[in-house]
Amino acid sequence: MKQYITHMPERSQSCRKQAATLCLSAVITALLPVTVHAGSPEFARTSEEWAALQDNVLEYNELADLIHEYNVTVQNNQYTYNKFIKDYGRTKTDVADKYRELAEDLEDDRTGEDGAGRITDYQLEQQAKQLREQADDNVEDSRTYQLTYAKAEDSLVQSAQSNFISYYKNQLELESALETKKTLENAYSLAAAQRQAGTVTDTDVLDAREAVLNQETTIANLEQTIENTRQTLIVTCGWQGSDQPEIQNVPEVELAQIDAIDLEADKQTALETNYTLRINQIKLENAENAENKENIQKTIDANKRQIGVSVTSAWQSLNTARLSYEQAISDEAAEERNMTLAQQKWNAGMITKYDYENQQSTLASKKLAVQTAQLDLLTALENYRWNVNGLASAE
Repeated sequence: MKQYITHMPERSQSCRKQAATLCLSAVITALLPVTVHAGSPEFARTSEEWAALQDNVLEYNELADLIHEYNVTVQNNQYTYNKFIKDYGRTKTDVADKYRELAEDLEDDRTGEDGAGRITDYQLEQQAKQLREQADDNVEDSRTYQLTYAKAEDSLVQSAQSNFISYYKNQLELESALETKKTLENAYSLAAAQRQAGTVTDTDVLDAREAVLNQETTIANLEQTIENTRQTLIVTCGWQGSDQPEIQNVPEVELAQIDAIDLEADKQTALETNYTLRINQIKLENAENAENKENIQKTIDANKRQIGVSVTSAWQSLNTARLSYEQAISDEAAEERNMTLAQQKWNAGMITKYDYENQQSTLASKKLAVQTAQLDLLTALENYRWNVNGLASAE
């Protein structure tokens, strides 16, 4: 059985500190969720590659490798796949033969007795019949299982990318919320001063104060969301939720990457890589019954149409995200000009401190909007890439 080595990131108080070579089945049998071993043998990677995965730093471009090596779901799926091959074989014929063998075993267990024994025998005969029907209709083999688990792994990577981006996007939302709180506090201070002057009521002051308190609640909720997202992300990559790996910045999107996209070529690639379509094509290859073949072929035709729609939709969303990003940059530039003008007026004594600080807050919000739009653009680009590389919706 394949051995799982102990190459693992050296996390502080992490589950990867122990050094013992165990196969995956032993890990599962021992029920030690705090021990996560790499899913590949040592020779599968260079020492430099292992070292990069063993540090206490989480980088965006490491997500796929970390999940492949340390994600528990991926390792369990690999164990299940290996067990399937051991128990049922690799080909459609192997699987069908195993079903028939199981049917024969059930029939051998019949007692031939009257009363309760007769009922038991009938149940065994029905189960054996079902197994033989499964054998006759079987279109699965080790390839369909392997593709199913490969799809699951890629979906985990896609989810991790989304959480990685959300982790930073939520932090930008927190910064924006803090800026909003400053503005609300300024409004509260102004309302209090105006109340002293008799130009507003007590209700106006209380409303301004309540707005500040509500914003503090928003900030607290965002802080909790950030922590929840952080924990989900690092656990997916093999750390414990209590660990504190350094999470590096997300990569910036270069617009030239989008300009270089060939939509029609990518649609063809999506048809070649799509997991659902490939699985159904194998099922068609394995099918023997004419009616079954016809139904699978209809499913494949629908898969192909839907994949094209999915890629096109992802492409449109990417372009929309790009326009939003470019608009955010334009809005920031306009607000920079407003800030320059406000600075001049402030120096000349033409505006109040309240107005000047509000302009500063507005500019800060526009800068955060640019960063948020860039994260949205990265999300859209990754979604398009996954559509092209196997995960386009096919149903």
